[in-house]
Amino acid sequence: MREDDIERLVRLRRIPRSVVTRVPGEETEPAPEPGERVVFGAHLDRGLGLPASTFFRQFLDHFGLQPHHLPANACVLLSCFVAFMEAYAIDFWSRLFYLKAQTTEGRLRACGAASIYTRPGTPFPKIPTVDSVKNWQMSFFYVRNEGQLVDRINLPEFNPAPPVGRINWSYNARTTDPDAEVNQLWDFLGAAVENGLTAEDLLCTIAERRVLPLQMRTHKIGHMSGRFDPNRTSKALLSKAQVASRVNNITKANMPDDWNYGLAPATGTTRPSGRPGEHNPPPSPEQQEDEEPATSATGPIPAVPLRTRPPSTTATLAPKSKKRAGSSRLGGEGEEAPPAAAEEGSGVGRGSHQVCPGRRLPAGSARRVAAAAPKEGADAAAFIARTYATAACGYSASRRGAFLRRAAGLSA
Repeated sequence: MREDDIERLVRLRRIPRSVVTRVPGEETEPAPEPGERVVFGAHLDRGLGLPASTFFRQFLDHFGLQPHHLPANACVLLSCFVAFMEAYAIDFWSRLFYLKAQTTEGRLRACGAASIYTRPGTPFPKIPTVDSVKNWQMSFFYVRNEGQLVDRINLPEFNPAPPVGRINWSYNARTTDPDAEVNQLWDFLGAAVENGLTAEDLLCTIAERRVLPLQMRTHKIGHMSGRFDPNRTSKALLSKAQVASRVNNITKANMPDDWNYGLAPATGTTRPSGRPGEHNPPPSPEQQEDEEPATSATGPIPAVPLRTRPPSTTATLAPKSKKRAGSSRLGGEGEEAPPAAAEEGSGVGRGSHQVCPGRRLPAGSARRVAAAAPKEGADAAAFIARTYATAACGYSASRRGAFLRRAAGLSA
């Protein structure tokens, strides 16, 4: 990996600009410095992004894996699973897929030790992955967090050893109970395939919506709507030919330029019905007023608190006569506002307007959103956090305020 390769990944929003990167020297095996994590460009081109999603981190922890234990094609398969149904995590995944050990002379490989395969008889569409991704192991480089308070990487500390013990590799959530959730989801998947769902549909959904399934997001892929959705890596729309080209670059799908969906993906306004609590509420409708879009794609990526303490009850708002760092419009070219006042605490708590490190709601907006939260049947603090995370990403101050008022059910 070279500096320009890493800059391309930052520009494509695979990596937040606040994450510090380092190009390897002459080493052929990763040798991270203290505090650094090892990532692979081949993974970042196939659905992974920083900070890594909760599902991806849970997947690594559940099976005792590190990113370098997964070959590049594994990220394609995990991304397609998330694109289909990301709400049910490991149990349903284990019903559809399994890990197969890759060995050399009877020993697990240190790099690429666990390949993902589809279980026999599963209705999940067969993803046309390439036979191998050459030299993906040499696409590594180093990343570290800029500070100690917030984790914008969400990956385990690097360990060069092969996986130990093959933890949970044989796990299968299969059950004979017809009412079990995994069996109901199995039937739902079978019905989707009968209605036209194909592997190409999943791949095209990822490419067309310009989303990274294995990156932390403010809401699920099925709740995305519009080119201004904060989880897109770019606001630019792709033609069908461009979508096909991107899919064909990482798979053997050989998609034509005039492809069509077999089963159209869900959006924030058209999605499958489910029982209460199964899905996050969809984002608010896009505002259609004309304004010049920012040159960047989205706003700041959600952060993972490394250290949590009760939110401060004092000094939660800056004086009106002064602008606080990070409270104005986000910088151009995809730069994030600096994480100001991080020492004042992090996380969301009732009674505090601080919903992410270094960024707070105006007092009036916070009160209005909190007042509207019970009407939505949601916890006030969680409602504020979700609303602000969706509204604040990449918009001007005036549009952010309008988005908040609309999300809270107030008139503009």
